[in-house]
Amino acid sequence: MTIAIGRARAHTNIALIKYWGKRDKTLFLPMNSSLSLTLDAFYTDTKVTFDSDFTEDSFFLNGLDQPIEEVEKITSFLDLFREDFQVGMKAKVESFNFVPTAAGLASSASAYAALSMAINQALGLDMDRSRLSTYARRGSGSSTRSLFGGFVEWDKGHSSETSMAYPVDDADWDIGMLVVVVNSQKKK
Repeated sequence: MTIAIGRARAHTNIALIKYWGKRDKTLFLPMNSSLSLTLDAFYTDTKVTFDSDFTEDSFFLNGLDQPIEEVEKITSFLDLFREDFQVGMKAKVESFNFVPTAAGLASSASAYAALSMAINQALGLDMDRSRLSTYARRGSGSSTRSLFGGFVEWDKGHSSETSMAYPVDDADWDIGMLVVVVNSQKKK
């Protein structure tokens, strides 16, 4: 039996300059570069366990086994790494959102950023965060920016390899953002 485990935390971000759509929907390449501010208060913690004894992927969010359509999204994302790094093991993904899920507060950004970092750790890939952002964006475009703190730019790049995020400023200033959750239900 082979087991590889990775854990990570990623924070949500709020776009200050939005990327306004994708020029390539398969590779999640944005129409334009974007800028965001990472939020300290909202985050996702993720643990990924690759195990040679697993026969299928599983996904738990906030302790609840997720429906097949959500597992399929996670499987597609895991497959990016499995294909590029010749990994044959299935995985169990356990995520906890400390932000309302699917309520417009970038929970998918923190979720895929945390999952990317956990996979990177579990598989010992040692990718720097800018390179890792080229994978993270395939789960959620905005997740590229959730790999870093402070102000972050997602450079639209010219290809899948060059469309990546990098930190602009650590935002260690006297700055704040007020977020008021008026409805924590999923967006319709």
